Amino acid sequence: MIAKRQVLSRCVDHHGRMIIPFLPTALTPIHTIKVPKGHRLSVTALDTAGLDHGSYDAVISLLDPGTVLEWSHPRHHCFWVNDWDEVGPAAPDAGLVETLLGIDLAGAARVLVHCHGGYSRSPAAAMLLAWSLGASLSAIEKGINWRKAHPNRMILGLGEARLNTGGALLALAVRRAGG
Repeated sequence: MIAKRQVLSRCVDHHGRMIIPFLPTALTPIHTIKVPKGHRLSVTALDTAGLDHGSYDAVISLLDPGTVLEWSHPRHHCFWVNDWDEVGPAAPDAGLVETLLGIDLAGAARVLVHCHGGYSRSPAAAMLLAWSLGASLSAIEKGINWRKAHPNRMILGLGEARLNTGGALLALAVRRAGG
């Protein structure tokens, strides 16, 4: 509760008046992929992650370079990467994907994956992690809320090269989220 109060106290308008966000759905993940062996990958936006990170066994953050988080988690893995689908400063690269897929999630039944909005970097990362943990393409498709997803194509492409998926995840993203 302290973490929620701290985050809410920083939600003020330009006059310094406190803004109370609409909370009934704020803690509901945007996407949830169920993975064999008991893992569940939940994808949210940064603001929701700040409120709810304590209820997860592990947290994976994919944030713009320079972003400062006002909270921490004992099993927190943070990546500073721009949400780009092309080469550029802090663009997704093979090193990011290799490190992401190398995270030890043993004993982590509930894993939170987030970026700023929960629509691009984090769904792509969650799709790759789910596949690497043995989820079927059908389970991944069902776990993504496609009305609120446009998975980062560069992250997916780099991950698929590493996982040898034959392009299945990228094809799914293009088919369901659009080109």
